[in-house]
Amino acid sequence: MALTTLRDRRNARAPLLTLTLDDTVLLCREADADSEGAARATIALDDVRQLRLSVEMAGQASQVVCRVTASNGDEIAFGSMRCTGLGQWEANARDFQAFLCALHAALENRTGPVAYIEGSSTKFLTLMTALGGLLTALGAGVFTKLFLIDENAIGLVLIPAIALGVWMMRLFWPRAPKDYDPATYIKPLEAETSSGTKPEDASLAG
Repeated sequence: MALTTLRDRRNARAPLLTLTLDDTVLLCREADADSEGAARATIALDDVRQLRLSVEMAGQASQVVCRVTASNGDEIAFGSMRCTGLGQWEANARDFQAFLCALHAALENRTGPVAYIEGSSTKFLTLMTALGGLLTALGAGVFTKLFLIDENAIGLVLIPAIALGVWMMRLFWPRAPKDYDPATYIKPLEAETSSGTKPEDASLAG
């Protein structure tokens, strides 16, 4: 299969990374590195044991993140949005989808058992739900004090904070992950090309 690459940055403190996929290995290195010795992480495709797709926050938006885990627990993650600075993200959905499809195709018929899972970890979901609940409770408390008790219109500025907290609780409410069919991501690009349609970002979160 042809060499496939993707540039990704998970947060503002992390360097820009280049992920490279070939016939045998998934390699992650800093974008300005050009030697194998500079690799930050390497996972042999025969050693991949889990692919997890989940929805995570990207600033005020959300993104789809794929986490590839090896038998020893090593992990390489990449997402449909790329961090460009503190609180700033840019869409990278088309490159993400192409790389995701190439990864699924490369793992097809591998000897090692691979678990294909959809959904964030329970620990992450619980933490984000708790943060949303805290934001909602604090916003509602201050809103009640300022607007309903003191009759101060400044309390209305708390409504967006309350709405954000409720949105976080709904988005990250803890739920068990579920298996998905890897065939969904193996040849979708070929089908889309033949039909003359373009991939939509919404299909990634499905």
